[in-house]
Amino acid sequence: MIGKQGLFEIISTEIDWNIDYEKLIFGCRAKIKVRIGDRIKFGFASSKNGQINAFDIALRNVLTEFFPQIEWINLTDYQVELVGKEKGTHGYVKVKVVVESRESKKFEMESMGADLVAASIEALAGAYEMALQEILSKEKEMKIT
Repeated sequence: MIGKQGLFEIISTEIDWNIDYEKLIFGCRAKIKVRIGDRIKFGFASSKNGQINAFDIALRNVLTEFFPQIEWINLTDYQVELVGKEKGTHGYVKVKVVVESRESKKFEMESMGADLVAASIEALAGAYEMALQEILSKEKEMKIT
């Protein structure tokens, strides 16, 4: 997970979802707690496009306040692969996330674990972290020169 040395740290995540089979309605809600510097911020989002999308929206909402450059970053690829020798639902997943900055630079992060949502959160947050670090570093260089 994103460490304390980075730009931000995901402290906690709560994601719930509801399915109404009769009406064929599906929805997810994400509540996240993020540390940025010495501040703690909460983010909330809902989505009809799944748990990871709800988390993504909530995280981007929190980061926008501190790092408006997040708007320059787009998720361009999200892949999940079942790995390991276990059969059925008992196994591990590998999640690969690719984000791209407005300069068309790609940042890739992979995560593996027994939980799809946890591995996805780690990979997505890590990719955003790398892209933001690069953008902020370039901005700092431009101010110095």
